[in-house]
Amino acid sequence: MNKGYIKIVFVFLSFLVYVSNRTLASESVSDVNDSNSVSTKNIANSNENHENEDLVTPPDPEETKNEKLLEYSEADETEKATEIMDEVIYRLKYNANFNNGDNDYYLRDKRGYIAFTKYEDKDVARFHLILPNLDKYADIINMLYETKDLYSFGSNDNKGKVIREYYPNLKMIQRSSQNDNTPFNTYSFSLSATVETSEDITIIAKTTIDIYDDISGDKKKGKKKGKKGKAVPQNNIDWDDIARKIVLNKKFINEFGFVVKRRSDHVGVTYVEYNYRYRPCPDNPDETRCNKCRTSHMIYILNKILKAFQD
Repeated sequence: MNKGYIKIVFVFLSFLVYVSNRTLASESVSDVNDSNSVSTKNIANSNENHENEDLVTPPDPEETKNEKLLEYSEADETEKATEIMDEVIYRLKYNANFNNGDNDYYLRDKRGYIAFTKYEDKDVARFHLILPNLDKYADIINMLYETKDLYSFGSNDNKGKVIREYYPNLKMIQRSSQNDNTPFNTYSFSLSATVETSEDITIIAKTTIDIYDDISGDKKKGKKKGKKGKAVPQNNIDWDDIARKIVLNKKFINEFGFVVKRRSDHVGVTYVEYNYRYRPCPDNPDETRCNKCRTSHMIYILNKILKAFQD
């Protein structure tokens, strides 16, 4: 396990400061730093669909690159990354409270429960899990932070490379993987934050986008295709520029995260995914049936987490 994540460095970031006047559920998030304030900004459009815009473009001439460096400074990118994470954590905290929204419960068990609801007309899936491992609080946080997403928990492609460190607890991580059944590589960009709101409460928030790099059609020509099939010279994809565009233009799509709370006799883990594109049965228009499939996948993951921390 990466020891770099074990020690969380406290920094003064805007996403550390939040307010909520709502009464939070006792077993979800009961007191996540509700005493502070947050800027009143419109967060409804923060997850806009930018799929029709190119991320992968041919390399620019050197003079154009220099102009871009002047146009977008590191401070601009850091400010935008912080703004994005502010909004992600706002929604995560709100939806981690099972009292917010009408729940369709698909699992009720003494060890946890799974429910689906709507927020801003977007699908929200959430679960709460009880782990009787008070001494494993830090290990639980590290494990949840390092995983790519819930559905790849425990897989071999979890490890990623930090390509941006805006603050010690706000980073962008890039991962790549290839499925033997598909001709393309998948490059995942994840903006990730770990925020300790108290000694007993930690928020892990992530927002991601996947870029597909088609290596089949143009393989003989020595070219690759990026998003929307745009051909670019092989080995000349400017991933640094892509990462910058993703942040500055708010191109992240999926949002998910965990609120981990240490209680007197257990550690509670609340998971929320907002507008998540994962569907185990994408061809099935029946939402209820699809939620049953998602529940089955979640139960499988819950059992893996429980098994990982069995005494």
